[in-house]
Amino acid sequence: MLLLSLFGEDRLAKAQSYCTKKESLVKGYNELRKIYIKSKDIKTKKEALKKLIECSKKLGRDYKRYQHELYTLLNRKKGSRLSLVNNKLQKVILRKGYIEFLFDYPLKEEDIEYKTILDHKRNNYRYIFDILARFTKKPEIYHLRSIRLMKIAQFDKKHMRIVLQNNKPITPTYKIVGSKLLIYLTKPSPPIKKLSTKTKPTKKEVTKKVAASTAVAATAIASNTKESPKVGGNHKKIIVIDAGHGGRDSGAIGYKRKREKNIVLQIARKVYKKLKALGYKVYLTRSGDYFIPLKNRTKLANRVKANLFISIHANAAPSKRRYLSMKGIETFFLSPATSERAKRIAAIENRVEMKNMSYYTQDVFLNFINREKTIMSNKLAIDIQRNILYQLRKKYRGVIDGGVRPGPFWVLVGAQMPAILVEVGYITNPTEAMRLSNPYYQNLLAEGIVRGIESYFLNNEK
Repeated sequence: MLLLSLFGEDRLAKAQSYCTKKESLVKGYNELRKIYIKSKDIKTKKEALKKLIECSKKLGRDYKRYQHELYTLLNRKKGSRLSLVNNKLQKVILRKGYIEFLFDYPLKEEDIEYKTILDHKRNNYRYIFDILARFTKKPEIYHLRSIRLMKIAQFDKKHMRIVLQNNKPITPTYKIVGSKLLIYLTKPSPPIKKLSTKTKPTKKEVTKKVAASTAVAATAIASNTKESPKVGGNHKKIIVIDAGHGGRDSGAIGYKRKREKNIVLQIARKVYKKLKALGYKVYLTRSGDYFIPLKNRTKLANRVKANLFISIHANAAPSKRRYLSMKGIETFFLSPATSERAKRIAAIENRVEMKNMSYYTQDVFLNFINREKTIMSNKLAIDIQRNILYQLRKKYRGVIDGGVRPGPFWVLVGAQMPAILVEVGYITNPTEAMRLSNPYYQNLLAEGIVRGIESYFLNNEK
């Protein structure tokens, strides 16, 4: 154990030394990430994170999440989850069309609660944001051109409150970009009839409002490139995310009639949002419940000259007697040389479009195509599988590693870039099915996929 500890310290010291030299920054960054992910020693993790933040800043990469994880480790108590009540509002910047709030640590969607209080008789319209953070100053009032005023104050021990107040109804929207909260102020809308004096939209309505942000807001973001997070060369990378099945093809139907097509679309959307926030150019093969032929999915990726193609699916046991025993996460890359297990899973995913093609024809075609990308696809699969497991196991017990495997998946055929298929779990297994339909679990899955993509680019950039 002593020898192992000394070896770990030696490796950490070596990685830290790489970060002091300009020519070896990327190498040091990659090595520190590996140490942080693989190490089980909390002290080593903390030291790796500290240097990782420093190294990220020098490279112009996003360092906020490492800062957040270091904060979590430093403040973690045994047997309890950390709530970010120490997250403080540091700065308020008034911009054209929107307001920017800068916090110490990244925010999450669940950290913000939005509600409205509409008093039409007195022409008093209030739009309230309660945020899991602290405002350590005295209450502040801002008089703005587009609205009457904005108030910021500490609401309770855990939450600060932002109130937008106006004498005409408006439609504010907001967006989270790491540790930034952007609140957009649109032009006053026509008077609204027959509204209750107090309305509190559901979480779905808030999400729709955010997604349907105005053209003014979009223009503001595009024009303020100086204020966008530093993401290195991410804007040059193009990624296509494919949500399996859709429309008439429901995919697997699992525990409590949960449908694969719905769950994988929810996960794909989360991956899409996270990648966009990091500066990648991202495409979804489908954004709703409709069917797309398998060959058209990789056609899209080829047309946009994507760097990566990632297809998301959920697995299913072959019979009811195996519903409880079969579980786990698996990642596949295209190859004709496969196990019987991989062939069985591929047959399920391929079944809609492979009915009229014989096994011999399929096998010949698979041997002929996509050879040169097999190695890179394998590397991508390893990075994504490892990072998914790491993210999920931080919060959930019993997450099974099904491994990285070659498989004859038709959706990957024809891709002119590294392409993989992720089976995010067994929809027929009661535990995994309930987890897969949980937004929090889906978010961790999406985070694992995104980190795997980043790891792949870091390990294989020229």
